[in-house]
Amino acid sequence: MNNYLRVILFCCALFTIGCRTDLSMIRQNSMDINRVPDIKPDYAGITIPPNIAPMNFSLRDSCTACFAEIASVNGSAIIVRGRKGTVCINDASWKKLLSENAGNKLRITVYSLSDKGKWRRYRTIENTIAAEPIDSYCTYRLLNFQYSYWRDLRQCQRDLTSFKENVLVNTNNYTRNYTENNAFKCVNCHTPMNNDPSRFVLQLRSASGGAETIIADGDSITTLSSRLGHASWHPSGRYIAFSVYKVQQYFHAVGRQFIDVYDNTSCIVIYDVAKRSIVPVPQLSMQGVLGTWPAWSPDGRHLYFCSSPVLWSDNSKEPPDNFNRTKYSLLRIAYDSIQDRWGDIDTVLSSEQTGLSIALPRISPDNKFCLFCMQDYGPYPYTKASSDLYIMDIATRQYRKLDINSEYNESWHSWSANGHWILFSSRRGGGIFTRLYISYIDTSGNAGKAFILPQRDPAFYDSFTKCYNVQEFATGPVRFSERQLFKAVQSRSTIPVPLPPGTVTGSEDTSVNRWKYGSRE
Repeated sequence: MNNYLRVILFCCALFTIGCRTDLSMIRQNSMDINRVPDIKPDYAGITIPPNIAPMNFSLRDSCTACFAEIASVNGSAIIVRGRKGTVCINDASWKKLLSENAGNKLRITVYSLSDKGKWRRYRTIENTIAAEPIDSYCTYRLLNFQYSYWRDLRQCQRDLTSFKENVLVNTNNYTRNYTENNAFKCVNCHTPMNNDPSRFVLQLRSASGGAETIIADGDSITTLSSRLGHASWHPSGRYIAFSVYKVQQYFHAVGRQFIDVYDNTSCIVIYDVAKRSIVPVPQLSMQGVLGTWPAWSPDGRHLYFCSSPVLWSDNSKEPPDNFNRTKYSLLRIAYDSIQDRWGDIDTVLSSEQTGLSIALPRISPDNKFCLFCMQDYGPYPYTKASSDLYIMDIATRQYRKLDINSEYNESWHSWSANGHWILFSSRRGGGIFTRLYISYIDTSGNAGKAFILPQRDPAFYDSFTKCYNVQEFATGPVRFSERQLFKAVQSRSTIPVPLPPGTVTGSEDTSVNRWKYGSRE
């Protein structure tokens, strides 16, 4: 060991001893406050993963100094001297404490020094360290909250065990370096297969290339030149179910619901990954019916989706008649992978029964629960102020609203690989900016108190003006770099995927991949 390292270790030891000595004196002279501390973010009374990044926080109460003692059953307590009311936890100490105490309580005791020089001890915060880990990564899109501003859209991935974030695609990079006609206009919907980062779908759009759908499969990338929508992988990897739609936006001048997004036409198509073609399934594309949000069950025996009858006759009218009366039901179609045969469509939960519109179904990895959104009308929950999260027991088809909802919008959600964590987006805290929240799901489908995605700086969200969107769990990092993904989009070796005759596509022909600047998508 060199002298420089010895000095560092000696200083760290002195600091630790000093903290513990100070805290011992503070314990003896502090005044008890009969409430838990008001901290930001709200990390009190929650269940946390044993592999989550440090959950740094700041004390809202006015103080000139503070200490935090973080402890559990096993191992040494972590003593943190706060700076200006901010508690930042050492990464290594936090990771060690949590890994040694999976399934135990985590106790956080906070001491603060008032302006009058008196130490206060708050009631101890008790959290639970879950036995089940969370997926180590997640992907998401970052975008501006102005809907008409398309530049600087970022598809990112975040290491949930640390604070490391890296960009998979940033449209702004190609806006600066390429002409307006070649620039990316949108990047959207990164969909991994069973949370596997090596197999995913990613969709991008440019003025010259139109809409491109990237399918990553191990070390290879296939680029489809047909415009396809929301995706869901069959667990075998053989098929990908896509929605095909003509989506439009309609802005309101006043009111809490300032934007409506609706499908003028839509249906579900099945893409054969090996044959690189669409499999005809007439039951999924019927005249006078809207179909969207495909979701395969983990056993591959059912494809869930949302459907509604078309309530207008004029597709050219914006908005169409009765668009705000459109309510989607939850359906599923049986599939026999051995016989390669499709069965009948079954109504799982109807809008007549709920009185609301169902969207974005996701089946838990154990095939026991369906997590979905419901709002007053329409297919897009992330634009609806009324959207909330619901869970249904698939065996009994009993459903209920989850306790983690707020007065604001809750929408896009993802299951962890072990089925014990959900990641969802919410506009709680003002109704403008969409943030990511995590909640523990027990074996009965009950959701624990949600907490916001941790950041190194507890005040991060106070000044962060971008919105999170279309987030998905992943068990590891994406292998491909931004350069490799962009190269795939610019490749001339794209594969057109014409839809079978009779497929409901409305006025848009996906086989010729029409898309241009000014589109409302």
